[in-house]
Amino acid sequence: MIDQSSRNTTPGCGRAYPDGYGVVEPVADYRPWDVDSEFQAIYREIREHTMVDIYRLWILWVLARRAPAGAVLEVGSWRGGSGAVLARVAGDRRAARANPGAAGTAPRAGEPKQPRVYLADTFAGVVKAGERDSYYRGGEHANTSPEHVRSLLDELDLGWVELLVGIFPDDTGPRVEDERFALCHIDVDVYQSAWDTFWWVWPRLVPGGIAVFDDYGFYGCEGVTACVEEIMARLPGVPVIPNLSGQAVIVKTEG
Repeated sequence: MIDQSSRNTTPGCGRAYPDGYGVVEPVADYRPWDVDSEFQAIYREIREHTMVDIYRLWILWVLARRAPAGAVLEVGSWRGGSGAVLARVAGDRRAARANPGAAGTAPRAGEPKQPRVYLADTFAGVVKAGERDSYYRGGEHANTSPEHVRSLLDELDLGWVELLVGIFPDDTGPRVEDERFALCHIDVDVYQSAWDTFWWVWPRLVPGGIAVFDDYGFYGCEGVTACVEEIMARLPGVPVIPNLSGQAVIVKTEG
């Protein structure tokens, strides 16, 4: 019998990759994002405002819906698309609290009446690139602005989102240091920024809280891969789930 996983995980397809990297083609057939009408509705609105593909966006959608009560933080929002997905889930919970019989995600016990969603970005491109990073040098992805993101959020009626403009956590962390977070999406591309963000948010995650690294499985973001693997070594026994969409998901099981 042909080993489908070997056949569909090819090392190059015409591109020179280092050891450990290659094209990944899962052989599963179920595409739940195609039949999730609520997700598809928000995806159609934001797909031109994000570099995160539909697979990773749907994972964020599912994780946000399953997360415990707490604030939501995204670090590295670019033009706001993925942050809008997270904010829509938070808004669904607010609507469900106001009208428990309505469709949508039911709020968790202790969840506040107003969602707290924070989108952090320099809006001046990647920062803290260093020798652990093979591709990024700093300043990439600067083609955005707070005004662009706010316009998208207003268009989608997601007015409860707060933008944190500056380097996180150095500049803007103090503004939210007293929050307790249910989910943190870390999409910062480079080692040091990912490291600083994770260790800032980790003690502020509630039990059951989730940290999602966007860049774990991507060639050019080896610094983030190394960051996650070092975190795994420092946190033995903590669930860390790398997925075939390229993300790494870390779940805080204890307070």
